[in-house]
Amino acid sequence: MGSIHVLTISLAILIGGSASAGTLQDPVVPMLEQAFSQGDFHTALKIGRKLLAQDPDNLQTLLMCGASCIELARGLTDKGANIGAHKEALIYFERFVRLDPKHGQSRVHQSLARCHLVLTSHVKALGHAKLAVQHDSASAMAQRLLGESWQQNGNPANALTAFKAAHQLEPGSADYLEAVQDQLHKMRRFGESLQYIEKHRGKVHSDPNNQSTLHWCLHVTWLSLNKVDRAHEAISKAHELEPDEPRFLSSLAVSHYRMGDFDESEKWCDQTLAHTGTTTHARAVVQRTKGQILMHRNQYAQAKPLLQSALTVLEGDGPTTLALISTLRRLGETEQAKALANQYRKSFEKKSP
Repeated sequence: MGSIHVLTISLAILIGGSASAGTLQDPVVPMLEQAFSQGDFHTALKIGRKLLAQDPDNLQTLLMCGASCIELARGLTDKGANIGAHKEALIYFERFVRLDPKHGQSRVHQSLARCHLVLTSHVKALGHAKLAVQHDSASAMAQRLLGESWQQNGNPANALTAFKAAHQLEPGSADYLEAVQDQLHKMRRFGESLQYIEKHRGKVHSDPNNQSTLHWCLHVTWLSLNKVDRAHEAISKAHELEPDEPRFLSSLAVSHYRMGDFDESEKWCDQTLAHTGTTTHARAVVQRTKGQILMHRNQYAQAKPLLQSALTVLEGDGPTTLALISTLRRLGETEQAKALANQYRKSFEKKSP
């Protein structure tokens, strides 16, 4: 899907909704609550772990630790670290449910659904997402998580219904609009995606973050419809509104390449690679793009390592594979080129119906 959005559990629910299966009289508790409320989730988790060592059944602390883990995962670009944070969160939330099975909190099931989605326990994610909606059908996040869960369980029609329900609940949020767009694209309904965006774009909040996401949606959809100029216009606007968003940097690199402006594309490639928030996937995409630019300049020896590195992440990607095959042939490495071409052909045949 599009970007995966992290669930935030409000402090009011954490404190007001759950007291304790045991009793904590530790003066450190206010420090935990303060760190959590101020968004210092690293400190909150550190304090919470110590408190749970003293009283492992404290419901309030379990929730705060779980929520802190999920919030910390928001800034983790390393896949292994992100999974580790969600694994720890899952421990806290599952213990909470065991201690208070009748808690009735939608947000707890939302958190459990999110953890299971990240950890690819898709059936469990769907179960918790259904409970989250059952407890609060007016929660846009619960509906979104239900959509993600249906998506991962191979039911695109139900996923689309849930995503649209989420968006209807919060039409001003471009994130929910993006979820609908992403699902329509997975169903290859690109024209319908554009119609949906145009129909609802006037309701999107006017702040830069929401407007940049709206233009990102337009960029992706125009690209899918092979309208390169319109796509370039949209991604340029998205970057103008939110210049430090790393996914816009990599897309600008690719967009300038498609427009034939290789010098400008290379500039955006370098900015993407230098950005600390660049994901592994985005890094691979710009490595491929920079490799393709070097190919156009007949610098095949320099292009080769970039394309090889990109292919380790973009495994099976057609443009990356074909670019590397061409580069190997140009370098006279015909046997390696032939082996890679055969491998690509076999993988393509497996994907074909």
